[in-house]
Parts: sequence; C-alpha cells; structure tokens
Amino acid sequence: MADIMDRSTTIGLSAWINLAGRVRHCRKNGVRVVCVTGAGGCIASWLVKNLLERDERKCGPVLNLPGAQERLKLFQADLLEEGSFDSAVEGCQGVFHLASPIAGDKENTPEDYIVGGVNGVLNVMRACTKAKSVRRVVFTSSLSAACPLSDKGELASSCLDESCWSPIDFLKSHTNKLAWYMAAKTLAEQEALKYGAHNELEVVTILPPIVLGPWFTEMPGFSSSQTVLSLIKGNDWYDEALKFIQFTMGSIAVAHIDDVSNAHIFFMEHHNAQGCHVCSIDSKRIVSLKDFIAKQLYISLTLDKEDLNNSYLPISSKKLLAMGFSYKYSLEQAFDESIDCSIKKGVLKL
Repeated sequence: MADIMDRSTTIGLSAWINLAGRVRHCRKNGVRVVCVTGAGGCIASWLVKNLLERDERKCGPVLNLPGAQERLKLFQADLLEEGSFDSAVEGCQGVFHLASPIAGDKENTPEDYIVGGVNGVLNVMRACTKAKSVRRVVFTSSLSAACPLSDKGELASSCLDESCWSPIDFLKSHTNKLAWYMAAKTLAEQEALKYGAHNELEVVTILPPIVLGPWFTEMPGFSSSQTVLSLIKGNDWYDEALKFIQFTMGSIAVAHIDDVSNAHIFFMEHHNAQGCHVCSIDSKRIVSLKDFIAKQLYISLTLDKEDLNNSYLPISSKKLLAMGFSYKYSLEQAFDESIDCSIKKGVLKL
C-alpha cells in the first residue's frame, strides 16, 4: 500500500507546495526508481501516468492508475524548504524536476518567481547529491527561457532554438507579470546546468511551449487549456500573456501533453542526452490560431490589428528530432483534444 500524504495540506507560499512521486517503472534493461517533483501538476501527473503505463495501458486519476498502489509513493515537498525533497529522492536513479511556481498566480510577487524557481532547483539538486544514487536529472524548463531577444528587447535571431537565452534584465524591466516568470525559468535552467557541471551530475533540460491536450487532474494553469479558452472566450490576463509570448518568441508554439511527457522519459533513457532541448511540434501567429479554432468550432472570433501585424519567427525542434524522438500529435490534434476535454468537463460551453 502506498504511503499517501493528504493533498489538501498546505504550507508556505502559493503554488509552491508540490507532491513528489517516487515511481518504479520498467525499462528494457531492468527496473528503475525515479522521482517526479510537482506530481500533482498537469504535465507531471501525465508523466506519472505514462511511467506507470509502461506495462498497463489504461487512464485515470494518478492515485487510481493501474500499478499506482504498488509502484507509486507520494511525498509532500516545498520548493523553499531546504531538504524537503531528500526523502523523495533517496534511492532513486533518476529525477524529473517539474515543480515550479505557477505563471499568473496572483498571490506570487514578481520576485517570488525568481526565489521559488532558483531555490527549488538547488534544493532538488542537493537532494540528488545527498542520495548518491541519482545518475541523471531531467529538468522541465520552458520555451520562454529561450526568447531570441537582445538586451533591448529586439528580435536578435531568425529562429528560436537551443542557442537562445532570454535576456534577464529586459524581462525584469517589463511590466507584464509573465516576464518575471520567464526570467525565473531562464535563471533556474542556467542554475540546473551549472550545478550539474560542477557536481558530476547529468542534467538534461527540456523546453516545452504551451502544452495542450486532455487532462485528468484539476483544471490546469496557464501553460495548458486555459490558453485555448482565452482565445475562444476572451480573458484580459491570458490575452496579454499570449501577445507577450508572440512578441518575445516570434510565434506561439504548441505541443501535446503526451508528447511532452514521453520526451521527458526519452531524455531519461537516452544514453547520449545532454544539454537543453526544445520540444515543440509547431508554432503559429495568434491570428492563425484564431482562424483554426473558428473553423473547427464554426464560430467567429475577433481579430485585433495587433494580431494581423505581427511577424512570424520559426521555432526549431531539430535537435530533439535528430536524437530519434518522434511526435505522435499534430498542433491540430493538440487543440482539438484541449477543446474536447474542456467541453466534456464543463469548462467550455459553446
């Protein structure tokens, strides 16, 4: 029987209480024990599901998934508390670090994103060092950590790829609250890679974009189906956030949650995986996304002049594809499944 903590228990700042799940999953060369931080979140819960499903192909809430009672153990952890992840990481060979302050959380100040993101990385990394059994950490960064901008906020590249780093000073000076989240993800990723290099720990980072598709936990936050809802229903915060993403990245990139989850597992198991990797199936301007959704749902959506005037910058996943990874879902499928899930759960009513 799994030792399950009460998820309703809360300590510390908003969005920083995370479940860490320790999972035994089967590989071709034997059983491996891994830790997934932020296991109650949208992407992380799907990752736990996929790890458990290496043998059994069914779906359901994390604690009810086939094999969960025998192979999943949950721990409560706090990104700001030193040593909070030690017990969850102990005895693991790999760690997936997904726990992070949530973009758009009204209770977090701009500085909170930096403190929570960077300190959380250090706490998890130190837990890995203490455990002595951890060989590799797969850290979930964000495509927002690779904005192809100059320090003045001007596009400085013809393509967004792994060579780009978001300009911290520019993001910190911007009034859009999402800018501080983006700065935090950039600093956290840099800290993770630096720690790994200095402590003989393999660290691989994945840069997912807006992640779409179905979900089976509570309503996901900004980087998921809320994005689709904002394009259809309208929401000032999300509308401004999407425009800021298009401004800083040159287009809106998307990936399906199942592909992002499988990419995490791919990086954990690939013997030559190292450094950072963009994980995006496709990208479009806001105007193109609205046009696609309008045609799918047979509705009309308002287009701003700003939507029409924005230029397009491609986003490259060539590095990931060259390693042998294959996407299963198209951008269209990702949007379709997000919309279908939102309608079925009563979140979207047309």
